[in-house]
Amino acid sequence: MMPQPPTDAALRALLDDCPVLKLILLDRDYGKPCPADRWAVKAAIDHLLKPAHEGMVLDLDVLEREDGAADDVLLIGVVELEKSLPKLIELLKSLSVPAGAILVHDGSTENLMPDLPARETLVRQMTDDMIQMLLSECMACAPSDWQAGKLTIQCDGNWLGYQLKNALSPNAAIISGPLRDLCEEIAVLMWKNGNQWREAVLQYEGKDFTIKFSYGEPLHPIPRTPVAAQAKPWWKFW
Repeated sequence: MMPQPPTDAALRALLDDCPVLKLILLDRDYGKPCPADRWAVKAAIDHLLKPAHEGMVLDLDVLEREDGAADDVLLIGVVELEKSLPKLIELLKSLSVPAGAILVHDGSTENLMPDLPARETLVRQMTDDMIQMLLSECMACAPSDWQAGKLTIQCDGNWLGYQLKNALSPNAAIISGPLRDLCEEIAVLMWKNGNQWREAVLQYEGKDFTIKFSYGEPLHPIPRTPVAAQAKPWWKFW
């Protein structure tokens, strides 16, 4: 019979007099490419440490700063600091916690993970990955006679439209669910991180491609259907 994991109370008792780490997430900097909220970070840490009886998140708090911002603070108890710390740092990096997050041994001021990438770097990396995924999905959606294609995405903050065309072929592409999702995801990621383009055009031939972002009103607006105009998808910005 498999041994049962300890209850939270038993694990807390085990952590008495053990090292405590303090994770400070500056100004609640959540949203793609980061976890959704502090509870997602807590769940990931507990999933890493609790099954092996190595530690757990002991408490969550909010730290008010003089400038009015509020930082989330997670207190993490660990049985063996040297064993748990490297795994915890790798986990936080994999969660894309951006630079500015601070992990300290409680009572100390030395940041134990100063080399986290900046949020701008994470957004750029995630955008590059999404562009490659868009290209692959465009090719998967295209009819067999297409050698090239043009994906257009338009967004005004309230509405998003997309179309995939090839002017040299009479055959139309059928936009798949994954391609539709990727169009929405890349628009949300970039808009919410400050790059509020109005039109993105991905042109490809084979595996070669270019992508251009325009910030003025599109010269050839994608027609809005009544459903698209009235519906309120998950990505709406208001």
